[in-house]
Amino acid sequence: MPAKRFSPRAEGLLSRAGVLVFYVALWAVLARIIDQPLLLPGPGAVIAKLFSLLPQAAFYQSLFATLLRTLLSYALGIAFAVLLGALCLRWKIADLLLSPLLSAVRATPVTSFIVLALVWLSSPRVPILTGFLMTLPVVFSALTQAVRAIDPKLLEMAMLYRFGRRRTLLNVYVPAVLPAFLQSCLSAIGLCWKAVVAAEVIGVPKLAVGSRIYESKIYLETDSLLAWTLTIIVVSVLLEALLKRAARHLTEVRHD
Repeated sequence: MPAKRFSPRAEGLLSRAGVLVFYVALWAVLARIIDQPLLLPGPGAVIAKLFSLLPQAAFYQSLFATLLRTLLSYALGIAFAVLLGALCLRWKIADLLLSPLLSAVRATPVTSFIVLALVWLSSPRVPILTGFLMTLPVVFSALTQAVRAIDPKLLEMAMLYRFGRRRTLLNVYVPAVLPAFLQSCLSAIGLCWKAVVAAEVIGVPKLAVGSRIYESKIYLETDSLLAWTLTIIVVSVLLEALLKRAARHLTEVRHD
């Protein structure tokens, strides 16, 4: 009898697990070769440090504070991207003025925004502004490009059948823009999360994952630094997975 094959989903999970095991083993080998925990602690030491952090209330306070800043800046970035996109759709002058500005924001290094924002704002607010500025151009660019790619014949048909603004928006613009919008939101969440943490490392607010990373660096606690880094990676993966599931559900509901 032929061997039973795994489902595509199971094969994908096994492949990712195999890759993860490979890199963890490589990490362990490098740590053994270097034999300097201050430079590169092994996976066991980092996992042990992470488990020692988990029972501490300060761990969750810092994590939730950073997560709250990320979600707030992310939501504001998306809201303003939609608002500015609507303005550009309504008035061409708005598009001429805003598109180059947001392209410049997207091209500017995140550290430049952080250092400049520290002159204007208190340290807990700097990560929010940074995450906002990382989210806004990504979503805005996707929206405006999707709008420009709409087939003019669809708009002509909407005018011919006298859809009106509301029906044209719901039946022409939204279906054309939604896939690009959802994809940009998925791309932006990882950028926003990392930008917020980076701003926290520089600004060092009281409760923040970035502040704990900075303290680990100051006190030469490399295992703690890597444990917090591992936490950042895990949370980033979870956020993207949740958003992908929400986007898939939204798409299925709209098709139904």
